[in-house]
Amino acid sequence: MAIRHCARVSKLVGELLELAKLDSYEVRVKREPFNLRELLQDVVQKFQLKAEEKQIKIETDIQETLPFVNADIALIERVMENLLENALDYKPQGGSVSLSLTPEGEDILVKVSDTGCGIPEDQMPYIFDRFYQLEKRRSGEEGHSGLGLAIAQKILDLHGKSITVTSSQGSGTSFSFHLPFI
Repeated sequence: MAIRHCARVSKLVGELLELAKLDSYEVRVKREPFNLRELLQDVVQKFQLKAEEKQIKIETDIQETLPFVNADIALIERVMENLLENALDYKPQGGSVSLSLTPEGEDILVKVSDTGCGIPEDQMPYIFDRFYQLEKRRSGEEGHSGLGLAIAQKILDLHGKSITVTSSQGSGTSFSFHLPFI
């Protein structure tokens, strides 16, 4: 139990430091062309075991050939990890999480959706606030700081992009954002 609590505190401190760096503009966006499809596949692979343990199927909808995007690969990886981790953690056992990459104009739409219970409408305005967590944990898991979505939003702000959320009680939640391709 002590080890679990130490790991939780360590993760919280790491996320606080990360957010402080993002806020102070100490982190500089290092744009470079990269294959978003490959990055998404790497992120999915990191969470595959966790998904299998919870009997959640991770589905991807990605075209074989997509243009490269122009963004900071490490920061975008962090956004995708945060969104996928939230989707898995707030999703009860069973069901699915889907990730898609869709060309739209001069951008690629990145979308992470789950078949969970959704976010109550009265809580939607607060989900990107620091330390905010839904009133009732859907998975019963501990260890979340309520900083993941705030970090994702700040990273996308630094890229000049925004993140949107749609949710329906009983049907699930979708987070999406656009990245420019080259």
